[in-house]
Amino acid sequence: MLKLGCARRCITPQTPVRLCGYGTRTGPFEGVAEDLWLRVHALEQDGRRLVLAYADLLWWNSGFAEEYRPAAEAALGLSAGRLHLVASHNHSGPGTGESFIAPLETCDAGYRRFLYGQLLAAAAEALGDLEPVEALRYDGECALNVYRRVLTPDGVQMWPNYAVPADHHLTLLEYRRLGGGAKGLLVHYPCHANLSNGNVIQPDYPGAALRLLEEGMPGCTGLFLQGCTGDLRPNSVLGDRFVPCDYERVKVFAAAFTQRCQSLLQTGGRPVEGALGCRTERLALPLDQPFSPQQAQAACQSPDEATRLWAQKVLQKGLRAEETLELHLLRIAGQPVYLFNAEVVQSYAAFARAVCPGSLCAGYANGMIGYLANAQQMAEGGYEPAGSALYFALAGVYSPRIEPLICDALARLAQG
Repeated sequence: MLKLGCARRCITPQTPVRLCGYGTRTGPFEGVAEDLWLRVHALEQDGRRLVLAYADLLWWNSGFAEEYRPAAEAALGLSAGRLHLVASHNHSGPGTGESFIAPLETCDAGYRRFLYGQLLAAAAEALGDLEPVEALRYDGECALNVYRRVLTPDGVQMWPNYAVPADHHLTLLEYRRLGGGAKGLLVHYPCHANLSNGNVIQPDYPGAALRLLEEGMPGCTGLFLQGCTGDLRPNSVLGDRFVPCDYERVKVFAAAFTQRCQSLLQTGGRPVEGALGCRTERLALPLDQPFSPQQAQAACQSPDEATRLWAQKVLQKGLRAEETLELHLLRIAGQPVYLFNAEVVQSYAAFARAVCPGSLCAGYANGMIGYLANAQQMAEGGYEPAGSALYFALAGVYSPRIEPLICDALARLAQG
């Protein structure tokens, strides 16, 4: 029998800090339009436990995950690898580490400690709230996202591209109490949470939609799994360019997304069941380094601030020639869920569905190692495979060799 426990904690910073996701913000946030939340689902079946902790954050920094995740598992009596941290990729929240250069992410040490305390408290509460549930799966579509790469004579531009189909899969996993009524809801959709670049705290459309869904389902706690959205953005467009929204427009987008989720819930879900479990692979992903250590040292004196910050970070990390992908395959009520500690483009989700039918793929989980583009995108260039490396303080760009490595690992996990 599957059991579910839920909990929520507010994680809005208690003191002003700098928000992450947009380099145009240079000072601490100027207000709170809507609180940020940590939501936890604790699952138990046949003596096995698994905890999913979701937050309205850009991601959980790798340093945070490496330091606090094992400590939390020990404190909660969980086996290693049984607590997983997922995030919506919200661009209007605080950072949780200092692995990247300041325009992308900054971190307040006090906030990190506060967040860990809220994580422990919420996870402990959820584990104490376990009760039997049945699971239902709903599969539909939502066309609120768009592919964001356009190949031009001047290179790849981050513009809306309707000629390339976007991944419109929308999947819901509802947990119902045996006596009736929803206790938990898992929402999976691939679409960047970067509608607004304003300097105010708010959870963007995923957090706002979870609030609306919970208001319509009293006693239910929702989690959002951000899909492989590395090359997908919200369809917030004026003419042929993306345009940022203010918080009021974020709420409009969230309401539209919520309506699609509610409509899908009315279709009648498919009961699902199966073992609860987790398998893990760790892959060394090679970087191509078109520079020497001497050139990296010289870049510390560059007149360009971003270049100086990049050089300092990569030298601090030792100019490593690879990054480690932590790839998990969870089984929740028998449903396969892949977790990546990276920003992942949609082609990997399509491959995962081919080798593991019905699988869901979520990025921004248990850390962050940057964008994982495919070989074709690497050949084309653009922000995802090349431009982002500066901000993620990578000592190079990912090699095209990573695509078969990742695909092979997805297939191995599915076969296990």
